[in-house]
Amino acid sequence: MGFRVPSQDGEVTESNSGELPVENTAPNPIGAKPESKMPDLGILNGALSDPDITEIMVNDLRNIAIEKRGQIIVTPIRFKTLEELTRVVQALVAPTGKEISYNHPLCVTSLPDGSRVHIAAPPITDYGPCITIRRFPKRYRFSDLLKIQTLDARMAHFLNACVLGKQNILISGGTGTGKTTILNALLTLVPHHERVITIEDTAEIPYLLPNQVRMMTMTKAIGGESITARELVANALRMRPDRIIVGECRGPEALDMIQAMNTGHRGSMTTIHANSPRDALFRLETLMMSSGLEIPLPAIRRQISSALQLIVQIRRFRSGSRKLVSIQEVTGTEQDTILLQEVFSFETKDPGDSQSDRGSFSFNVSSTVIEDLKSQGIKALP
Repeated sequence: MGFRVPSQDGEVTESNSGELPVENTAPNPIGAKPESKMPDLGILNGALSDPDITEIMVNDLRNIAIEKRGQIIVTPIRFKTLEELTRVVQALVAPTGKEISYNHPLCVTSLPDGSRVHIAAPPITDYGPCITIRRFPKRYRFSDLLKIQTLDARMAHFLNACVLGKQNILISGGTGTGKTTILNALLTLVPHHERVITIEDTAEIPYLLPNQVRMMTMTKAIGGESITARELVANALRMRPDRIIVGECRGPEALDMIQAMNTGHRGSMTTIHANSPRDALFRLETLMMSSGLEIPLPAIRRQISSALQLIVQIRRFRSGSRKLVSIQEVTGTEQDTILLQEVFSFETKDPGDSQSDRGSFSFNVSSTVIEDLKSQGIKALP
């Protein structure tokens, strides 16, 4: 079976070369960011060089924990003095121009390799600064996700078709489940000619496309003003985007994102913290209501059902493996309730053990999304 792929001029053509989606792997001649030197982080350098470590957690002077292959490990490594720990904090914040002090004890920044850094310092912590580094040691593509069984070939083919067919997608999952990994993998499928604006709090989405603009929020600095995700979404609409990508909806920018999806910016994507597709909708409603505009809940639900086509749910299991456990389409509203229909699901072989990752992926029902893709000449399934 072939699948639909974009050609250089943006036309969709048929390929019979295999079952995997074709990703954009050509080097980016325009948007490549110059390489920056990683700071010297002392005793943390070893953990930063280990590709299997995805989280480094410095619990002030007491200890250092890591997440390795999905498992949390408390290591015997620790900073010996507060001065040694403070030097590492300054090495993290100095290149970014951000401040960490008694009056500004919180800081979110990133490392040159894309790792996300959060620092909490006294007086809100007891025994010195606490550092959390979320690492993205490998940029996964769908071929990688297939190898580690995050999804199967049918799901990969379907999602590839949905990206080409410009379906609006919400990626839902808990903390550390891999939402950004899935988002980045989906972005590799976007045709190169399309203009994509990405909006984030910290730089987790790399430059993947030649016609890509990456914008990041700014916290209020001394003598300066803060710039929120909501302001960036509003400005992105003036930058002639084909798609708008918000790294994570966590505030009132959710309203602007949904409205952008409803006003011609098809194929946009974002992520949200939630444990199920239904919970994702509840959280999205709450975020939209925090915008300060008095929009009735039924109107918010109608906007969501009109804007979103798919919710992709990812979950991390006890073993540390991550899987797409559900892909559901939004089919409309009935009596002010948003209707969902599951297209793909992960069925466990151990019904009595909710944390077991032994199981298989299943296709459940034909969907209106598949019919929409067919009308565009795009084959949604292998």
